[in-house]
Amino acid sequence: MKKKVLALLLTTAMAVMTVGCGNEPSQTGSTPQDSQESAQGSTESSAPESSVPEESSAAESTPEEPAQPQYDFGGRTVRIGSFFDMTPDPEGSIFDQAFSERIAFVEENYNCNIEFVVVGGGNDEIINNYVTSVLSGDPCCDVGYILSYRLLPALIEGGIAQPVSDLGVVDFSNPWYDAAATEAGTYKGKQYAMGRRDAGVQYGIFWNKTLFDRYNLPDLYELYENGEWTWDKFKEIALAGNQDTDGDGEYDVHGFNWRENLIWSFMTSNGANAVKKTDAGIELALETPEAMEAMEFYADFTQNVPQLKGWLGDWQSQIWDFRDGNSCMCYEAWWISSSYLGEMEDEWGFVPFPKGPSGKEYVSYGKEASPWMMLNGIENPEEVAQIVDLIFQIFDDEEEWNEAILAAFEKNATDSTAVDICLELSQKNQISPLMGFKDLDKMINDMMDSLSNGEQTPQTALEANRSALEAAVADIQTHDYDADMQEIMNPAEEEAAAQ
Repeated sequence: MKKKVLALLLTTAMAVMTVGCGNEPSQTGSTPQDSQESAQGSTESSAPESSVPEESSAAESTPEEPAQPQYDFGGRTVRIGSFFDMTPDPEGSIFDQAFSERIAFVEENYNCNIEFVVVGGGNDEIINNYVTSVLSGDPCCDVGYILSYRLLPALIEGGIAQPVSDLGVVDFSNPWYDAAATEAGTYKGKQYAMGRRDAGVQYGIFWNKTLFDRYNLPDLYELYENGEWTWDKFKEIALAGNQDTDGDGEYDVHGFNWRENLIWSFMTSNGANAVKKTDAGIELALETPEAMEAMEFYADFTQNVPQLKGWLGDWQSQIWDFRDGNSCMCYEAWWISSSYLGEMEDEWGFVPFPKGPSGKEYVSYGKEASPWMMLNGIENPEEVAQIVDLIFQIFDDEEEWNEAILAAFEKNATDSTAVDICLELSQKNQISPLMGFKDLDKMINDMMDSLSNGEQTPQTALEANRSALEAAVADIQTHDYDADMQEIMNPAEEEAAAQ
């Protein structure tokens, strides 16, 4: 950031020198605004009222540091909404610190303001507020936090979210964009969400190294590094890890525990998914060889491997169970490493979900991303997209990004191998769109439940549900999402009409 400020000051000084020599000043925009003036939204500037950067002259750049592009957003305030205060902590994580500094830089130098606003008390309430404010013609914010499965497809088809890709000002291939969030926010060929890159990994397997040593279980890092961390080896270890330590006929230690979404890691680790996106929306993909293979192994695993599974009164139960040394392996997302495992007494490690027989690489399934969406009906959306793009550029280059991500993983990991694995997986997160299609999601997950309890096989389940699943996909194409939005807008009228 200091380099950027220095380069900008040098540019300004050289421009002044050019004017002093009798030459025409370069039309590259305004000089940095005073921070107090910027906070008050001043629009006084000698620069053109365009937010599009113009070419800098060769005299304004140095071999070491190119001149920064010049913008003047005329004091525009961009309101960023969520159900919690998203203002970055200048003394927080390395990402928070860099984000806070970058926002201050953009505000001061590009004549704009960033305002974080609380627009609801939870995910349901903020969606209601997004919808009602857009439909009333007064959006409650310019961009807002959203879970990807709440965005797609309802808020897109209902006209609440604006396609950022139509604006033509954002290059999502830049290193400050998270690839998984970008894919999660893509629907019918357009991009609706802006997700900043961070040190994130979705689901994997936490393993208790202390218990593994105690029960002579194989080292998961060695299996992973040798390419031997497979479904079969996973099943073998999950079985061997079950221990009845007091001889009462019940397992005191489980080889494996999981809370939810296990089937979907079997799918992604085998190169499969329940649905896939198309230019028209989505289509079923359950009957591919890779998907069938995943369902068959999932059915066998859940029926024949004693395990601790499901929500046991509290959604955190399995995490606590692993933290307290009562399970050898735990299927969870990486974020629990900082929130739950910091005080774990036993040593632990982290590996990807095991690779399936048709899988080409280790990947990480995720049920959601949490990017920002742009609301329809805001003024000058191109400027808003540019400003968000600018504040996302919290590090100067790919090397700095990688260093920050490395530092974040090192902070929470207990060994260097887990760090290496997280670095690799952070580029291989795969967010399934299925949860966005509520009725279809329920039908498919009910079918998966029937596999795990032995009521059906994958073949009989598909035969029994094929027509209903196809009808559900067809309904998605003709569903009246505008009516859904009106129901949110006028709940009392809709309830009265239903009666």
